[in-house]
Amino acid sequence: MDMDDLPAGAAASTTPAGESLEPKRIAGRVWVLTKLGTFIAALACLFLERPLWATVFLSASLLMGFWASFKLQHEDIERPIALFWLELGEKLLGNLIFLVLFLRLLWDPNEDFPTMLCAGLITLTLRNIFYLIFSIALLKDHRELPLKTIWGKFTTLSLNITMMLYVWNSEHWSGIMMVTTILMIIATSIGYLYFYYRDEESRKPVSLATQVTFSRILLAPVFIWVFFYDNNLVYQDNHLTFKILAALLAIFFVASDGLDGYLARKRGEVSTLGKFLDPYSDKISNMAIFLCFLASGYAAVWMVAVIFFRESTVETLRTLGAASGVTIDARRSGKWKTALQGTAIITILVLETVDTLLQRFAPHTRYWPEIWAYIPYSLMSFVTLVTLLSGVDYFIANKKVLKKYF
Repeated sequence: MDMDDLPAGAAASTTPAGESLEPKRIAGRVWVLTKLGTFIAALACLFLERPLWATVFLSASLLMGFWASFKLQHEDIERPIALFWLELGEKLLGNLIFLVLFLRLLWDPNEDFPTMLCAGLITLTLRNIFYLIFSIALLKDHRELPLKTIWGKFTTLSLNITMMLYVWNSEHWSGIMMVTTILMIIATSIGYLYFYYRDEESRKPVSLATQVTFSRILLAPVFIWVFFYDNNLVYQDNHLTFKILAALLAIFFVASDGLDGYLARKRGEVSTLGKFLDPYSDKISNMAIFLCFLASGYAAVWMVAVIFFRESTVETLRTLGAASGVTIDARRSGKWKTALQGTAIITILVLETVDTLLQRFAPHTRYWPEIWAYIPYSLMSFVTLVTLLSGVDYFIANKKVLKKYF
């Protein structure tokens, strides 16, 4: 029989390269099966009311999963059918652990209905069902699900941490991690759906730079949730933890704005999609923050209205230019505007965190309350003025585009 008639796996196994990979595959399988054993042990500890030992076993599974995924990179060399069964076993056991945790809280008369855990359990179950359906379809088509994506690995990491927090009965932190996990499950599921339904012959893989740009859009609703976590429009009353998280998210928004451009140029992945998506993602994330500032009194209605008017009119100008075959490049005033907006956002959020710390540990600090009372409004006033002037600059510099329509 000719070698071309052999199945892909059989042909590979007859080559020296295939033979050299087989011990690594076996080692990976042993590693993953041992990790599944820690899940089973954690389940047993939950039934025996041993939360400490359950946490220990889940911690061990977390470390083993990290090693297998990032160091051993077992999914890169494993055969698709074996990888499917190993991944399915891990997902089912994880689902079972969340089900047990949910039933424990549901049957406890001293506990309220675990709404967040219920939402996470439903989301995870749906994700696993769709994983099963799509994976079987992909195996039939001799295609592989992209399980080794960095976002998929972080989703698994988030799931394991959430498990441990619920086992440890850390109500505050488990709620935070569950929301994070649900959002990451949704994000990675969208990525898997795109991979499954895309036309491979006409579409290119999404570059790393574009993924960073997309992350700003996906994290904008997360920022709003963090900002209003206590269901109170007064951000000053929010928990210190969430004030720190809000500041970190804002720093990520600003840093990623430069990072995606750097990655696109460094990796030679500059694309038309990235050029249009980058300013759009900036506006989505910044406007989400400005609306939060409006609700909490850091900005006036006229400020947010002027900023929104400027952004929408400049985007309309870009659309008119594109329809005329004219590309409107970013101007220096626009770059200054974006930098100033990001700086003001980070400054306000960081100083709000500082204000909370001073109230807690140094409540009698002189002059600080009077100074802080004027900082947010003053910064937002300056941001609004620069944003407006930047819009005027764009229209003056692109009068030729407007003359074609007016």
